This record gives sequence, C-alpha cells and structure tokens, in this order.
Amino acid sequence: MHGRTTTNALALAVVLTLIGATPAVASDASGAASAPAAPSAEVTPADDAAPTPDAGIDADPDVSRGVTHAQNSSVPEGAVWTEHYLPSSVANRNGDPVELHADVLRPAGLPADARTPVILISGPYLSHAGQQADEGKSFTGPSMRHRAFIDDGGLFAAGYTVVFGDLRGFGGSSGCYDFSGPGEQADVRAFVEWAASAPWSTGRVGMYGKSYDAVTGLMGLADRPAGLAAVVAQEPSWNLYDYLYENGIPAENNRTTIDAYNGIAALTGIDHPGSVDGVVIPPDTERYRTNAAYEQTHPECAAGILADTLASDPSSPFWSARNTAHRAEGSTVPLFLTQGWTERNTRPEGMAEFLDAVDGPVSAWAGPWDHYSGNDVDEEGRLKMGRAGWVDEVRAFFDAHLLGAPAPDPAWALQDNEGHWRLQSSWPGVTRELTAPLAPGSYVDTGRGADALPAGDEGDGSFFGTAPRDAQTIGASQTLSDPVDEPTRLSGRASLNLRTQGAGIVHARLWDVEPDGVPTLIVEEAAPLDASGTTRLHLRNVEWTLAPGHALLVTVGTTDSLAWRPSPSEHTVTIESGEVTLPLQGTADDVPTEGQPAPFLATYLEDARWPVPIAATPSFSLAETSPTPLPVSFTHLTLPTTRKGLIVAAPRSLKKQTNNNHKHRHYTNTTKVHKLHAHHSPDYHASNDNNYS
Repeated sequence: MHGRTTTNALALAVVLTLIGATPAVASDASGAASAPAAPSAEVTPADDAAPTPDAGIDADPDVSRGVTHAQNSSVPEGAVWTEHYLPSSVANRNGDPVELHADVLRPAGLPADARTPVILISGPYLSHAGQQADEGKSFTGPSMRHRAFIDDGGLFAAGYTVVFGDLRGFGGSSGCYDFSGPGEQADVRAFVEWAASAPWSTGRVGMYGKSYDAVTGLMGLADRPAGLAAVVAQEPSWNLYDYLYENGIPAENNRTTIDAYNGIAALTGIDHPGSVDGVVIPPDTERYRTNAAYEQTHPECAAGILADTLASDPSSPFWSARNTAHRAEGSTVPLFLTQGWTERNTRPEGMAEFLDAVDGPVSAWAGPWDHYSGNDVDEEGRLKMGRAGWVDEVRAFFDAHLLGAPAPDPAWALQDNEGHWRLQSSWPGVTRELTAPLAPGSYVDTGRGADALPAGDEGDGSFFGTAPRDAQTIGASQTLSDPVDEPTRLSGRASLNLRTQGAGIVHARLWDVEPDGVPTLIVEEAAPLDASGTTRLHLRNVEWTLAPGHALLVTVGTTDSLAWRPSPSEHTVTIESGEVTLPLQGTADDVPTEGQPAPFLATYLEDARWPVPIAATPSFSLAETSPTPLPVSFTHLTLPTTRKGLIVAAPRSLKKQTNNNHKHRHYTNTTKVHKLHAHHSPDYHASNDNNYS
C-alpha cells in the first residue's frame, strides 16, 4: 500500500502495496458446513471450459487453449496458463455490469478434469502491463507477483492451481475501483465461489497475498464465501480507513494513495505481439484490453473515489461499508498473518479489533520490520524478517487446510525490540493492566505534521519528524516511570484518558528511556481533543520489552510527526489531568525459538532515538503489586481500580467469555488473558516479491 511521500525513493514505490477428488465443504457464519455455491451468475461456455494443460509447445501460444512456460517465459515452469471471465454480483457505481478477469495457472500434464485445490491471489497489482506502472513489457503474460513463493513453494508439483483475480477497475476487469467497498467485496466472493465450483477444483480455496492482496484475504475471511478454507495475509491494512486517517486526522499519504491507485487502474493491456525463442506471442485479447481501458474511458471513476475518500468520519456510510472487522465477527476461517510493529506503510492499527472479532485459529509472525514479505531478503542475502522457513510453513498451512494434511497448532512467532524470537500460543497472552496518573502540562497546538515540510523538502531523513530534538519538543506533559528491575514487556494496546482545556490536536507517545536518560520512541498516536474536555486515546498495537535499568516515558503535546497532516488550532491546550493504561507482561515464561534480528530493527532504533536526555522525575512504578480483592459479583462488569493503579480487566462481553474454544479468554482478579491467536513460521529462499506492495 502507499507509504510516505516525503522520500522520493518511496513516493511511488510504496503504494499500498495497501496482496480428494470430491468437492470440499466450507464453514458458514454459524460454523455449520455448507457445500460450495454455484457461481453468482452464468459464465460463457468459453469461460466454463477447463484449461487444457497438455497444449503442445510447438503450437502458436493461444491463451484460450493453454500456454506453457516454453511458449511464454512469464508462465511459471510446470504450469499452463489460461484466461477466464466471470461476472461480479454488484454493479459498477454508474450501474454498468462488472466483468472480472482471472488468469489461471494449472499444473502441467494433468487431465483437463483433474481436480486440485486452488490458491487465489486477488488484488490491484496483477495487470499484464505491470504491477504498479506500465513496465514496458515486450510481450504479455500472467503477473510475476508472488512468483518467488509460487516457485519456491513448488505449488504446481504439489498439485495446486493458482488463480490471479483482478479486482474491478484493474487488469482485465471492467468497472471503477472501489477501495475495499461493497463492489470489491463482491468481486472476492465471486472469485472464491467460481474457483471452488470450477470443474477442475476440489472445492477448497486458499487466499494468499501481501498488502492490498492481503486486504482482499481479510475481505474473504470476513464474508466467508463457500469454498474459502484458509487465508494468508502478509502486512495487511486491517481497516482501510486507518490507512488514510487516524482518528479523523488525514494520514500523510491520504491523497497520494488514491492518486496512485487511479494510476494503476488506468493501466491498459499489451497491444503488441512479442516473441520467445522465435515463437510469436499474440497481444492481449480485445476483450482484455477493452476492460483494461474502462477507467480511462470513464473519468468519473477516479473523480468519484477521490471525492468519496474525503469522508473523515469512520462512521460515515462510505467507511461503515468498509469495516472489515465488523463483518468478520464470528468467522472461523483459519488465518496466517504477518505484522511489522514498526511498519511505515500498513501499520498495526485495527489488528487487535479484527482478531478479537474472529473465532478461527490464527497463526502469525510479528516483529520490528517494515513492509516485507515473509521470504524477502536484502541485498546482503539476509532475511528481512530475520526468520527462516516462511515458504515451508505457509505450505504446511495450506496443505493442512486445502489438502487435509495434519494441521500444526496455531502459534505466534514474535520478535522483540532486542531481536529475540519467542513462541506463544496467543497474542498478547496473559497481561496485567496498570494505570498511572499523567503529569499536567500546557502547549500551543501548532503542529502541522507532514505539511510543515516545504515542497520538495525531504526533511532530516528520519521518519518521525523534523522539529528540533530537544527536551522541550518531546512533549509538554512528561510522565516517567521508575527504572524496571527485570525485563518488562508492553504487549497490546495502551490508552490515555485526558482532561483538557482548549481545542486542538493531541499527540501522545511512549518512549523507552535508557539509564542515561536518552529516549527511543516505542509507539505514538494523534487525535483531535474532544469538545467535552475528556478525550480517550488508544495508541497503536505494540510489542516492546524494557530492559532492566530502563524506564517508560509518556509524553503528550503538539505533533511534529510526519505521519499525519493535521490542521492545527493554534490554540493553547492545557492538560489538567489524565491517566495512562498500559498492558504489561513479564518475560520469565518466554519460549525462545530460532531467528535473527530483522535488519530493519537497527534502522528503526537509530531513527527513533531522541538524542537528548529527558529531565522528568519518576512518578510511578511498573512493578507488579498486590491487587485489591474483586467484588463478589461480575454482575455490572465495571470493576474498581486497585492500589498503585493496577486495574482489573472486565470481560469484553459475556458472549466472548463463554464456550469459546478458540480464544480461551479467562479473567481473574489480577490478569487478563486476551487471546487473539498465533503461529510459528519459516522461509529461506531469495524473493523477487515487491517490497512496496
């Protein structure tokens, strides 16, 4: 998905880069089994025909009959490529019917009616012309996206079919792109149901992707189309509202993301023939090129989505229809995810809410990296996530849910800010919540975020801001803990409750303070102050361990972060009082696992360090204290705080507390077990996957 624009190298490159022989069964919303549904509408006879895997390599390449690697080098070895078209059940914004395009890659050498499970990749980056721009290809062919996983995973030799499905407005599909709206949701359902009911399918479909084509996986998981059996979602945006806004404040990429997708949607097909080893490769069909040109011939597409995404209220009809977590409530589709806590692109906002909604098993890799795929390597050959075995573990996940192989127990492989890896069965696991009072303070709301940079100015090279890094600009309110005596982890989502006078934007940050007083940024968030004078602010999900001798600093003030484009009030804001609530965890029960520090961790720690010692006096302790006994009953679900700020976590809902075999939530008077799920994973091959999408 689209990242920051203040660095030229990232301006275009990090576009949301927001990716048995009898029919199987899939779970519906209630968990009951249902047979794969028929396609949402009839397809033409040509589209209904099975691919012909044994097309002769000496014949002219004809995508309707099947094209091999020998006939077109963009076709993976061991596969045969055909094209198909199918309708979406939701019309375009102007009422036009939407025709969807799919590239199908079947294992070579199979009979045409041989049934295989399907791995579906659906998104905006699958155009024959290129993933995010016209790549000037000399001949057409299926997308190279996720080719490293397809090749290294041996998918065709293992008997999988791979389907690339263009969302509306992209590639060979007609219509206007919809930014995860009802149209794209219908497209994902159509692709899954079509793939599950095809004559060459076993009826089991898994979705695979990163960034935007991971978002489509979350759409599928939320909507549970018949046949969807598993989802792998790497670095998704958990809610596309959070990609463009945070608490109503425009994100730095608020407009550039939409502009970028309008550009991708305008890509046309390949209109010229090419050749491979003397074999002529025809251009894209007229049908493909006509669909691909839809947005160019309908300028209302780009204008409409630009206008629609100006809505900053998450409860607006536009964003309510795109609330994936709400639709995912109760889904039992297995999920395998990755999440970079230090992501500068698809950040972890909304992850806890999404995972709290689902009831299926969840496995994960999460750690301090940027927008990468699990098998990506850097120029020195180091795995960008620091852990080997990604391809093997994803294969095991798909083999279990699509082929019926034994399923490993879900687990989370977690890397901390010191580069250490551990395994646990859930995230965040057992935590205690501690609430401490915040220091008062006063500031003038002058922060303009990314808009403080003059045009063309790339700032000081850091991701976090360009203001002078001194003891004053770190925050008007500074609340410091005592140094910890033993490793103490923040795991989950911290929150602040503020009582203020004045109107404007508030910027809250948590810092890891070294023994010499120098802080490193852990997590941040910004929000408008509520007119009532009381503002509740939830920070991003975080996973961070304070080493012995380190302290936690909470700061509140105006924002200098380049992450947002706020509209400052220029008013004085007085913080009269407030509290911070922290999800804390010990490390004594950690179960170490293999893995190295993600290379990006060193970059983050250098960039996030504020090289000026802070002068605040410690005012609270992170040490665990004895709690006050509980009331005799949970009847009212509102529980008192205890001494030293340790609070008791009340059940989120009685529904989630009872008979939930997946989440196993359990509440006591001192701890909150908040299960969101998990998995350990592997990966060892070099990757050609794009790092920007």
